[in-house]
Amino acid sequence: MTIPEPPPDAELEEPAASPLRVVIIGSCGVALTMSALAIGLATGAPRQGFEVHWADGIRALLACAGLFIAGCAVSMRPGWFGGWLCGAACGLLGYGIGPPRPLGTEWYLSAPRDWYAGVPNSWDSVQLFFGAAIAIGLIGAIWTRLPARAIKLCMLAWVAYHFAGILSAITSPPPTPWLTDQYWKRIGSPYLQFAYFNNAYQFYSPDPGPACELWLCVEYWPAGADEVADADREFEWHYIPRRDNHFIDPFGLTFYRRLSLTENVAQYQGPNYVALPAEQQAMLARRDSATRLQPDRAVKRMGWPVEQERRVPNDLVARQVLPSFARHFAKDFARPGKDIHSIKIYRVLHMITTLPQFRGYDVNMGRAEMAADPYMPNLYLPYFQGEFDAKGQLLDSTEPCLYWLIPIFNDPEVNNKMPETLEEYRRNYKRYGFSYYFTDSVSRHAGCPRPEPGRPRPTEERRP
Repeated sequence: MTIPEPPPDAELEEPAASPLRVVIIGSCGVALTMSALAIGLATGAPRQGFEVHWADGIRALLACAGLFIAGCAVSMRPGWFGGWLCGAACGLLGYGIGPPRPLGTEWYLSAPRDWYAGVPNSWDSVQLFFGAAIAIGLIGAIWTRLPARAIKLCMLAWVAYHFAGILSAITSPPPTPWLTDQYWKRIGSPYLQFAYFNNAYQFYSPDPGPACELWLCVEYWPAGADEVADADREFEWHYIPRRDNHFIDPFGLTFYRRLSLTENVAQYQGPNYVALPAEQQAMLARRDSATRLQPDRAVKRMGWPVEQERRVPNDLVARQVLPSFARHFAKDFARPGKDIHSIKIYRVLHMITTLPQFRGYDVNMGRAEMAADPYMPNLYLPYFQGEFDAKGQLLDSTEPCLYWLIPIFNDPEVNNKMPETLEEYRRNYKRYGFSYYFTDSVSRHAGCPRPEPGRPRPTEERRP
């Protein structure tokens, strides 16, 4: 009796789908994505900005379904370029087409131009995903037509390009080498920005720099009131991010996302920005007049150079990011029966202690001093970013302290002298409170005392 041998593995494999079948399936995906574009045009969905439209969800669902079906077509015959081209077509229809950005609008979050896309503009992250699908589809189509040797060379070139980008990100902080600067400007910029390699790899090369926080003073008025007495005004402070308030998932994603949001505010005017003499004179005159006219809310200057005490954000932050944040905070901190009159925003730098400061040694004087606590209040440098209403409008662009440092410091005329040891400082701070050693100009400027100014904590368990 003979036992039949099993057939070869090649005979057990399912034959690849025919090109016609792949084209039909891929065309169905393209048709779904095109229908999302047609629905947007037929319903009058906004082609500019990020306004929400009632058909956005339907369009996004159809576009994603189309891309998924095109991906199925690719999987049916990966070695044939037709399926990849169908995927690229879905990506193009979902990502959209339109005229180039008008000159002078490069910093706009949404350029003033008509953009025709299957994925709505309010789903801009999904739009970016479809843009990546265009590149993947085109690369895959070319890949299927290349010989094996060319594919290996392309893979080696991509690995070299990838690690060269990481190296340029590490070496880009000043002083920037010439080769790094040229690589960034001429070769690596699009890929580094898309993969976000131009940021995280710089944190420890060589100095991570201060962390950034947002302090918010929300002022409430009775609902519908145009004018209120001081007794009817209510204030509430919020601090972003705070680990005990925002670390609510196992991986801390909600906390680190808010940490990244605060870094978006820490973008200043370029190093060549210099205020005009008339502008600088008017700015200093407003500051001096406010000190004379309102001594109870006067904010003391630290005697630093003006460019250190006043940090002006760039146009993107001032015109787009800060108003957007204010509108979000107004919705998140809303109270029943109350209207949000204003939100004062302070961008706070939490300075990192140096090793000599941490060990208690004055390098300049060459002698021992009190060791620094990493959470000492004077290590927080709050810069006032403006007072906004619930719609994100800046209430007073001539505010005397706009973009100025609102310091927390030890005032010898008011506070006690700093002790010689850290143990004594902690003991007295715990016993007598914040004002024993420090003056809080932020509370004075906001017109409302902050809770626990030295190491602030949220006033209640609310998650912005």
